[in-house]
Amino acid sequence: MKFVLSLIIILFITFMNTFSAQVVAQVKFGAAISTMQVNQQNTKQQVRVKSSNQAAQMAQSFYGGKVLKVQAQKSGYRVKLIKKDGHIISVFVDAKSGRISGR
Repeated sequence: MKFVLSLIIILFITFMNTFSAQVVAQVKFGAAISTMQVNQQNTKQQVRVKSSNQAAQMAQSFYGGKVLKVQAQKSGYRVKLIKKDGHIISVFVDAKSGRISGR
């Protein structure tokens, strides 16, 4: 009888430890998800690009490399970059939203 009672107690303690670890993991994971959702909402805020220098800086910080040329266009800026590996890329920075697209 003592053996069965001891076994039940051990199983109960093991279950509680496992359950509490899962709850802690879920709470931490939930907090991480909430933080990611807030960050995604913050990145969706629009950034107006007011100059070619600002467009160049944004493209360079996103892709790296060195800015070769910036051309103002109707709705934004075309930025040409040379990457460290020698590849030349051309990206478009939208003046209204700050969205960077292309390669």
